[in-house]
Amino acid sequence: MTPGSLDVLGVNVDLTAVCTVLLMGALLWHAWYSSSKADAPIMGSNALFGYLTALKTQTGAMNDLLRAGYKQYKGRAFQLPGLRAWVIYVAGEQIQDLRKGRDDTFSFREEVNDTVSMQYTFGPSIANNQWHAAVVRKQMTANLAAKFPDVYDEISCAFAEELDLPENGDWKEIPAFNTFMSVICRVSNRLFLGLPLCRDEEFTRISRDFTVQVSMAGFIISLVPPFLKPLVGRYFTPAPAAIRGFEKYLIPIIEERKKQEAELGEAWNEKKPFDFLQWMMDAAEGDQREAKDLNLRMLGVNFAATHTSTMTFTHAFYWLAANTQYIPVLREEVEAVVAEHGWTKDAVNAMVRVDSFLKESARVSGIGSVSMGRKVMRAVTLSDGTQVPKGAHVAVNLWGVHRDPKIYDNPDVFDPWRFSRRVETGESAVKHAFTTASSDFLFWGGGSHVCAGRYFASQELKAMTAHIVMYYDIKMANEGVRPEDTWFGTNCIPNRQAIALFRKKHT
Repeated sequence: MTPGSLDVLGVNVDLTAVCTVLLMGALLWHAWYSSSKADAPIMGSNALFGYLTALKTQTGAMNDLLRAGYKQYKGRAFQLPGLRAWVIYVAGEQIQDLRKGRDDTFSFREEVNDTVSMQYTFGPSIANNQWHAAVVRKQMTANLAAKFPDVYDEISCAFAEELDLPENGDWKEIPAFNTFMSVICRVSNRLFLGLPLCRDEEFTRISRDFTVQVSMAGFIISLVPPFLKPLVGRYFTPAPAAIRGFEKYLIPIIEERKKQEAELGEAWNEKKPFDFLQWMMDAAEGDQREAKDLNLRMLGVNFAATHTSTMTFTHAFYWLAANTQYIPVLREEVEAVVAEHGWTKDAVNAMVRVDSFLKESARVSGIGSVSMGRKVMRAVTLSDGTQVPKGAHVAVNLWGVHRDPKIYDNPDVFDPWRFSRRVETGESAVKHAFTTASSDFLFWGGGSHVCAGRYFASQELKAMTAHIVMYYDIKMANEGVRPEDTWFGTNCIPNRQAIALFRKKHT
């Protein structure tokens, strides 16, 4: 960290720049005060236009307010002030309003653009047209079984190289969060781009750095009024450096593939690579086939795959490493399933206890306390009668739903077999699967914008968990204690400094 700078969530930020942004934040008062509000009841204090409550929500009070509102209003909508705008939180029947709502009423894209400032953090081409999401949803999902051998090979190699454990079986201290980010970045890019690029240290460093930086940059940019965003965005965005870094590697690959396609004609179909980049190139039309646009989308896909999966896996790992009594139960299942199916997608699908463990971790320690954020594009009345004006922001109160005792027994208790018990007694495996989005399990969002990459993410995280319990012994450096999470508004960030202990499994 350099003099006059501040380390924020791993991002080295110039203090002068931060102060400048905070001063400009004063200009938010008028815009914030006049922002759209619904006629729903208000949680917290409305003093100073609710700004004091908004500040409290950024420092740990958010979950208490969400749970209190859920209990007090019994499924009706209520609203809380945020730093950027008022947000209406819904539950119960209003979840269906968002799930079934059209994009011209409840816009997912505009909400994301407002929240992470995609116009500046990723660029207008992605902010305005995310056509590559269809490739994730269709071609990538359809080919997961065929690509699983590559994915698992990378899991095995990445853990071996990143952990670099001694052969004598001694324990080794491992920085958990950063190690898992490196593994996930490699594994994801084995599917996206294949060998050898997925193992290139400089390429994966660019991807990891961008993943860490872009969320903070998007948050800072989102706080300033629209007329200042171009200026602040130009100063804070990490995109230009990351784009140039990716271009060094990807532009030659893309151009060579185009050249081969032109020269080989129909024969190219038999020889072309079998990876996400190629699926995206095959689906692209017109200007979408430009190498620079494809490069930018690969950067975006890297962020999406690395960011959420790293946090989700780290949360689950901390539950496991702090409660090592769960390891033999998982290990027994993994050993039996692998003995029958080998390391295949069928094997991963059969690991119902691993699936349950990850789903329960996502329920109790998800990456946030809200879900299905949307920006209201035209005035609408919710099913409980709440009138929501154009320009308002709405979201589902995930924290309240996931801790509702009418939905989950002992909701504050981490119960790793909560879902597998039901499957093992004959209930539907699909209904209780980690990948199944519902009004009771909101981790993946819902409606037409339910997470497109959830099938790959689930497969990847289940295979990583299974690999760890099969081949390693683990525990936290502070034995039996799960590292505390960091809450930033509605975002739940696993401890980035926690040390875990690994050793090769003792037989």
